[in-house]
Amino acid sequence: MRLSIWLGLILLTVGFLAAAEEAGSGPSPSPPPPAVGSYRIAAGDILSITVWGEDELSGDFQVNGAGTISFPLLGDVASAGFTCAELEQNLRDRLSAFLRRPQVMITIRKYGEMGTSVFLLGEVKNPGVYPITSAAGLMQALAAAGGPTDRADGTATIVKYRTGEFITVPLNRLHNPQEPDGRAQLEPGDVVMVNTRADADRPRRYLVLGEVPDPGMFDIPLGQEVRVLEAIQKAGLVTKDGLPLEIEFPRSDLRHALITRGDVMVPIDLVALLRGDTSQNILLQPGDVLTVPRRALVTVYAMGDVARPGRQMLPEKSTLLDLLNAVGGVGGSARLGDATLLRVVDGKPTSLPVNIDRLLRKGDAGQNLVLQDGDVLFVPAKGERGRQLWALLPLIQYLAP
Repeated sequence: MRLSIWLGLILLTVGFLAAAEEAGSGPSPSPPPPAVGSYRIAAGDILSITVWGEDELSGDFQVNGAGTISFPLLGDVASAGFTCAELEQNLRDRLSAFLRRPQVMITIRKYGEMGTSVFLLGEVKNPGVYPITSAAGLMQALAAAGGPTDRADGTATIVKYRTGEFITVPLNRLHNPQEPDGRAQLEPGDVVMVNTRADADRPRRYLVLGEVPDPGMFDIPLGQEVRVLEAIQKAGLVTKDGLPLEIEFPRSDLRHALITRGDVMVPIDLVALLRGDTSQNILLQPGDVLTVPRRALVTVYAMGDVARPGRQMLPEKSTLLDLLNAVGGVGGSARLGDATLLRVVDGKPTSLPVNIDRLLRKGDAGQNLVLQDGDVLFVPAKGERGRQLWALLPLIQYLAP
């Protein structure tokens, strides 16, 4: 979800102290895919991009929270809000600087939650995530969520996914066909908060946001306490098969979680908590917002004689060995002593020699370079000349952030 959406949710929650029932109470059926021709790409979607005759430029690319993909040669490419056909043309135009008449085909391999759903929160009977396949009216979405509760104040605030705009809509106008409100049209990714009456009792609830499987609002049962550990478990941060939480959820920055309590912010280290530090398991209060941020990642590439060439997104401070593990190792014909790491240094493409043989066989830590955003590892095959490497070198600057 875009940062503006998360911030909008926090502001709405703190301002209104309105909440939904425990996450998961709303239905969560698998939505049918949107109509491809008119569908506009959204954050979280995974795009399958094929550049004919260019295997190293083809593959799966996920649209990040900023609405971009990281594409070889081109760097960050704005994608959210475009149709597949529009993005194809954009890539063709930009790749024409490097390729003669590039042919590009894009399909949606997997729809992200933003691309198929709207979020109903606040004073609705069944808050949750609801699938839509095209622009839908607020009235239909409210009906799917069971309608407003008796605590609702008669208005809803819509946070528009594509623009971050806040729109307040009076609900009574939705039932008047003579006075339609065009602002009540929803698109995938929009968030709807049905507001609470000023004289209504404030609910004992808290909100979990960010890089968790099941973000949402949760009740604090009357006469009971809820601490951080229980809150993250309710939001889906639970281990499976005995894996540590930081491995199970590599995109979650567990060490830098944050509780927002009014104008006070309390840092929480979830890794320390899971290792037994009870000082991190603080008591939550009504209105608290627990946010687990997205872990900082670097986008790097492996090319040449490796098992799975292409783009990889790895945690910050990952090393060359981490990249080799991520791509499944090198091929049987790899010239391990002649690998090269291509990197932009002070704005200039630079090649750094790497001896993978010494790294793997002798444990030479000096070869295990820490990766930077845009790095490209090139592993030549036996009998292959270095021409591919030097052809790539002038283009590396376009991979850097």
